[in-house]
Amino acid sequence: MHIAFSSLRRFIKDEGATVTLEFVILFPFIITVFIATFETGMILSRQVLLERSVDEAARLLRLSRFIVDPATGVRRRPNADDIKTAICDNTNAIASCEAVLIVELTVIDRATYAMPDGNAPCVRRDDPSNMPPNQLDVGAGNQMVLIRSCAVIDRLLPFSGFGLNLVRDETGGLHMVTASIFVNEPD
Repeated sequence: MHIAFSSLRRFIKDEGATVTLEFVILFPFIITVFIATFETGMILSRQVLLERSVDEAARLLRLSRFIVDPATGVRRRPNADDIKTAICDNTNAIASCEAVLIVELTVIDRATYAMPDGNAPCVRRDDPSNMPPNQLDVGAGNQMVLIRSCAVIDRLLPFSGFGLNLVRDETGGLHMVTASIFVNEPD
């Protein structure tokens, strides 16, 4: 009994492998925080790239409310798919951009400055049959137009982007919403 007690006392006082034990305990926490921080940075980068792409599409609309149809060569007003393609062509950071992006253009009445509700339409991944349509009202000369887009992206970790003010849907996707206002050039 005395031998077992003295062996236990020596084992408790032994400081060998203390650093290894601390490493084993703390490593999962540290690597998780590192990965979450990295992924949050990636989410923010995607958000910035999407905002820039929406601004480029708004510039295209503001300066020229007509485009040349690549198939026919005829000038026409852009449709929602043209705007979506212009946005997706300018950002490679969002996977399957055309499938996860919804675009909305709304003319703002300058008399009341009434804005649409705060909920931008987003892709419904849980119910693909109930997809909101792309809404497009390019407006006329000197009209103020709000362009909003919403893209749904996936996260690697369930708590990535925790401090970001992004809406999460039932499928776990993050809604990245961008908005920009521009005034059309006079006709």
